[in-house]
Amino acid sequence: MTIQSPPFLSPAPRAVRFRQRPAPVLSKLDSKLAALTVFLSPMNFFRLDVVYLTLADAAACATLLVMLLKGNVPRAPLGMVTPIWLTGVLLLAAGLTIGSVVNGNLLSLVVILLQYFFSLIALVYVLAGREYRETVALLKVLVFSIAVVMAFGAYVVHYVPDPDLRLVSASGRLRSLVERENATAALGSIAIVLLLNLTLDGKFRRITAALIIPVLLYGVILTGSNTGLILTVFGATVTALFSNSARVTIGFILAGVTAVIVAKFAGDIILPEIFQERVLTALTTRDLSQAGTFEDRYLLILEALEIARDTLGVGLGADQYRTISAYGAPVHNSYLLLLTEGSLISLLGLVLLLLSGVTLAWAAIVEADARTEGLIALIVCLIYAVMLSSFTHFYARFWNVPLVLALALAAASHKTKSRNR
Repeated sequence: MTIQSPPFLSPAPRAVRFRQRPAPVLSKLDSKLAALTVFLSPMNFFRLDVVYLTLADAAACATLLVMLLKGNVPRAPLGMVTPIWLTGVLLLAAGLTIGSVVNGNLLSLVVILLQYFFSLIALVYVLAGREYRETVALLKVLVFSIAVVMAFGAYVVHYVPDPDLRLVSASGRLRSLVERENATAALGSIAIVLLLNLTLDGKFRRITAALIIPVLLYGVILTGSNTGLILTVFGATVTALFSNSARVTIGFILAGVTAVIVAKFAGDIILPEIFQERVLTALTTRDLSQAGTFEDRYLLILEALEIARDTLGVGLGADQYRTISAYGAPVHNSYLLLLTEGSLISLLGLVLLLLSGVTLAWAAIVEADARTEGLIALIVCLIYAVMLSSFTHFYARFWNVPLVLALALAAASHKTKSRNR
């Protein structure tokens, strides 16, 4: 015999459903804000003038607030290499701090350290440490965002008279919402690598990839960046060679040969003028002076090497290179800039950051048998390492979000594999 409870003692279904609603809503809000952070990250144009604070930063702070309210901030967002990554950031900061305390400007130190901690620590805890499927979704958002940036920039170049110099350089090179030519090209190359690998792994529809790749390629071409073009070719080549598919490899070779033939015989007709001036001319004449400001950067590098002799133990301090440079500008090489401003300590910190990425990529490939995820992390890490040779301080969000997401994907695949053992 079953004894039923009186109606007034039975739980109210509506009340139960009401109490259970906030958790799913908060969870969705967390994911949506993280996606918004990623989507806005390449759009450096939307920022404050007084202090470097972007619209993506506001979205990241909102995401972090929701995560704190939920209590789900990850302890080790980058998995096994999280201690190495954090040690690298601390060493980078320690070198700059020692140099600034001894002979630098403490106000500049505070500003730069806050930027680095937000970019290299806060963003890592906001975006990494998520489940595999959500990390893949964030990478898709990043690809779409960079495609939007490229499409918008192309429109401005071709259809807007006297465009804002923040969007298009005086020489006609595409900057778009990133506001930097080489950085825009590097983001384009990273997006192409992500798109190709995710498509080959079945995460992107082929028709979608076929529509997006031309937009990304044309954007890279409009930047007139030789480095960007080289990195794009490098990333696509490595992807094809490690695709484990003869059809993909042959298709890439045919596409490359076709591109060379078209550039050779019809480049002056179909390729943008800026690409012809800066890239095509340099390739055909083998004259690097046609390819950009190599000579100016070379002089800054020589000066930095000379200064570095006296800064191996104690650096100049954060943002102090420009104050003693004969050219009144920081050297456009992150490795040398950290060596001169933060000594060997800061340089070691940067090396640890890169090593943590390579280690995580290797672990994903070897231990987790996640070839695609590990390859993405490795290629993005290598692109990052190359581009650091042409940047100053590298705390810009548009630059670090792709690296964080690539490493987060490798960490998520490694975590999934370990859980299933």
